[in-house]
Amino acid sequence: MVLAVEKNLEIFQKDTQIKQALLLTIEIGLKLKFSDEGMAIFFEISEINDVKLLEAIVSQIPNLASTDELQKLYSE
Repeated sequence: MVLAVEKNLEIFQKDTQIKQALLLTIEIGLKLKFSDEGMAIFFEISEINDVKLLEAIVSQIPNLASTDELQKLYSE
């Protein structure tokens, strides 16, 4: 039982680290691409816990023409 709890804690910690790295990448990308407008929606994005969705956002930032397109990615 203790090993299962430790394993779950380890997975949670890794997911948290990955999420933090993805959010940092998103924050930098939004600052560079959209300045203040990008930072305004970063706070919405920072509430997302789905790592796969955050990965999708990171991969799409270079292709986005507007923050509206970005919002469509995580609002669907």
